[in-house]
Amino acid sequence: MRYSIMVAGLVAGLLATPALAEPKVVVLDYQAAVMNTDAAKKAKDKLQSDLKVQSDRIGKLRSEIEAMDSKAKKDAAVMSTQEKQKLQKDYEAKAQEYNNLMQTVQKRSQEMLSDLMQRMGPKLEQAVLDLQKANKYDVILQRQAAVYVDPTVDITKKVTDKLNAASAAPAK
Repeated sequence: MRYSIMVAGLVAGLLATPALAEPKVVVLDYQAAVMNTDAAKKAKDKLQSDLKVQSDRIGKLRSEIEAMDSKAKKDAAVMSTQEKQKLQKDYEAKAQEYNNLMQTVQKRSQEMLSDLMQRMGPKLEQAVLDLQKANKYDVILQRQAAVYVDPTVDITKKVTDKLNAASAAPAK
């Protein structure tokens, strides 16, 4: 009997204790939040405009390299040794130019991204902090760290909207 009273008391105590609130966990893709801002879109457009000549040259080189590759495969049996060597030399020169241009474009793109992330960093931190306070988030995880994310807990769009609003607001 005594044991029954103790168990009943424990059960009653557990039922009377208010349930602990579930922690409010959300995810954020920092890079996507920044790259979807109006400022990032303008920077991407400017970069594409600045690199148009290089991009056009890359496309032309790609076509020329593919044509040379096709010619080498198709005509290899009827080409002289000199023709093969000249084609190989031309192929290597174009491939080298292609690789150099690609590296230049990639480097400029990385510089633009790095500069943008650096400039937007303080605004990003403030936007995240404002959303955290307003919505009482307990945990904000990096989006890439999650295996599965319900879209309703992804605040990336909200952060992007806050960044756009902060950029549009006049400086104080």
